[in-house]
Amino acid sequence: MSANTLASIGMMVMNQRTKNRSRTSLLRKMMTLVVMAIGGTLPSAITNAQTAARDSASMAADYRIGPGDVLSINVADAPEFGGKFRVSEAGVIQIAAVKDPVKAEGLTAIELSTAIRKALIDAKQLRAPIVNIFVDEYHGSTITVLGSVTKPGVYALAHRTNVLEALSLAGGALPNSGSTLTIVRGPASAEASGAPVGSVQIVDVARLTRGEDIAANLEVRNGDVINVSAAQVVYVVGAVTKPGGFVLANPSEGVSVVQAVALAEGFKPIAATHRGLIIRQSTSQQGRREIPVDIANLMAGKETDVILAPNDILFVPESGGKKTLKVMGDVAMATVNGIAIYGIGYKIGNSH
Repeated sequence: MSANTLASIGMMVMNQRTKNRSRTSLLRKMMTLVVMAIGGTLPSAITNAQTAARDSASMAADYRIGPGDVLSINVADAPEFGGKFRVSEAGVIQIAAVKDPVKAEGLTAIELSTAIRKALIDAKQLRAPIVNIFVDEYHGSTITVLGSVTKPGVYALAHRTNVLEALSLAGGALPNSGSTLTIVRGPASAEASGAPVGSVQIVDVARLTRGEDIAANLEVRNGDVINVSAAQVVYVVGAVTKPGGFVLANPSEGVSVVQAVALAEGFKPIAATHRGLIIRQSTSQQGRREIPVDIANLMAGKETDVILAPNDILFVPESGGKKTLKVMGDVAMATVNGIAIYGIGYKIGNSH
């Protein structure tokens, strides 16, 4: 082989190596740009993806099958034994050519696949079947979310779930929700914690969402009942600048009439400030009380300010026309329906 030929081959090899290095460099640059676009570094992005995948697999592996769940079962090379199966109320499924039902309730997908494999071998149907199981629908493990949430109801647990995730399932808390919720523990929680069935735990959601008490984000389990409290609110309606409901920041201290007027950003020019009215709900046969209040005198310091009770309605009528206390009370009650609620310092989940 001539020297020229050898030189040509050497150049071709060097060019190819250069191209390979360029391709590798270009690939690295492209991956770096993608990672920068999602706001991270390449190693951390890969680590985060691996962690998310691992957590997802772990949650799926932890799930315990329950009655009503729909399972997709595949038996390799023997499709006649597979298909879709709904777990019965007794917690079992019936496999073709297997005499006795196979217990599914309380097992993970891996544990059930082992049980089905054994059942097929014991029934002398297959020698060494490979069984794969996927949970299509989760119905066996549920919690109930009630109270001041967007969509109260019963929700299936597809994996381990905490308090904030449970509230998100229910569409989040309503604007007039309170700062606490209660969890009434069901059998699954009682078994896991050793607490008696029906025991109650109170969670300060306001502190939790502010990051002041992360430990309060408790795990909820099958059979638990979550009840979100309603906030203590006073209403200011009528001839004011910003009528609405206002959450009591400190229910133990309450809010006065003058403070409530300030929350509503003062009066409109047509306000009859000497003929204010407090409508107070009552548990007596009377149903409610209409309490006249001279707001102008209170603001001038001529009379002692009045503390409003939770759910009180402060009504400021317009000047002109004389109405009875009952008629003004009826107008105030009608006005409250559908008004905005102000003063919420936190919000959970997404409203739908």
